[in-house]
Amino acid sequence: MRRSSILFMIVLSTLSSLGVGLLGPIYPIFVFNNFSASLVDVGILSAVFSLVAAVFNAPAGRLSDLYGREKIFFTGVMIGALCSLSYIFAFDLTQLYIIESFFGISFALQRPVLLALMADMSDKHERGLFLGMFESVYDMAWAVAALLSGIIVSMFGFELLFIMGSGFQASTGFFVLKSPKISH
Repeated sequence: MRRSSILFMIVLSTLSSLGVGLLGPIYPIFVFNNFSASLVDVGILSAVFSLVAAVFNAPAGRLSDLYGREKIFFTGVMIGALCSLSYIFAFDLTQLYIIESFFGISFALQRPVLLALMADMSDKHERGLFLGMFESVYDMAWAVAALLSGIIVSMFGFELLFIMGSGFQASTGFFVLKSPKISH
């Protein structure tokens, strides 16, 4: 395994996880506090995100095969960055459903491509190890983000959290674009 591949994987995994990890754990509290939503509403919002992502995962993976991993991934993270910022301006549940739908598309444009990038970068005989390392770094960054999200919201409010999440997502996209070509 090349050292540059491992370093790229660690940075990409960390940025990607921080971008979404800051939002995930605290999102239900945001919905409850700002929209007088029920537990059912939070469950439906989560389901909308997941169902939209499920529908678009395979087509997004195919797009990355046809047009390049970096372009599709960049599109996904930039949509995600805009979605994160849009929470600041949302004022009813209908808008949250729309945001979650776009976030589902964003996730679909990111996750399969991210996994394909990791597979492309890894040695055939060490692919499992490489993907395992990627997932470990991703999960560790997610844990840090979960801790930070509560602190940030407690001290500064949700707006800063959404701005930071958006910034990490956009940074992830620019990092991929500026990195040496990694897809085939």
